[in-house]
Amino acid sequence: MLAAWLDAHGRALWWVACVGCAVPGLWLAFCTAGQVLGPNPLESLLHVTGETARTLLLVALSITPLRDAAGWLSRRVRSRHGKRLSDWNWLVRMRRMFGLWCFAYAFAHAALFFEFDLGRDLSVAWAELVEKPYLMVGAIALVGLLPLAVTSTRSMMVLLGRHWALLHRLVYPVSLLVLAHEWMTMKAGSWDAVPATLVLCILLGHRLLVSAGRIRAAGHDGVEVPERLPGDRSGQELRAPGTR
Repeated sequence: MLAAWLDAHGRALWWVACVGCAVPGLWLAFCTAGQVLGPNPLESLLHVTGETARTLLLVALSITPLRDAAGWLSRRVRSRHGKRLSDWNWLVRMRRMFGLWCFAYAFAHAALFFEFDLGRDLSVAWAELVEKPYLMVGAIALVGLLPLAVTSTRSMMVLLGRHWALLHRLVYPVSLLVLAHEWMTMKAGSWDAVPATLVLCILLGHRLLVSAGRIRAAGHDGVEVPERLPGDRSGQELRAPGTR
């Protein structure tokens, strides 16, 4: 019954989630206007935008495991609704939104650093990238998110076909770079990134188990088991920037 209610109100839940994604940015704008960001405003801005981008990336990556778990649970409790993965497509449709918000906060994070810390000086920016590995790692992660955001539309899925799914696998190495960037920027003795790292390990472990299951199925059947196609209405996945 809960699954049916969620399915029926999927659009409303999408808007609630979208507003929730905007809250950190609105809070920063309010605090900046009121000059209440503390003694180091730039540090506060960078901290909130960076952590929000990382959190939204993990949320987007968790959509597929969450949908799989919801379908499994519905079958276990013999629910009348929610047994098929297609019953949870409303959840999958949120993934693109989370991915785009992730890119928006990541871009804001980089733009703030470039504007206020580097003074919009490209020569200084390049020297900093070469000298400080954590900046290079963060820059590569942002560059990796860019094509995922640009190709997140349904028209790009159709245009790229199967190449679209291959391109969006970039989200996995990008997620590792994001966590590496966070670890490299932390002060000695700080363990703030541990929870996010554990979550990412679980999510990537789920992906590896699913891939291993497909390989075993292909070996038993003597044929290759294809990846689920983007946008399939039969309950197959629809990836987005920073997804899965």
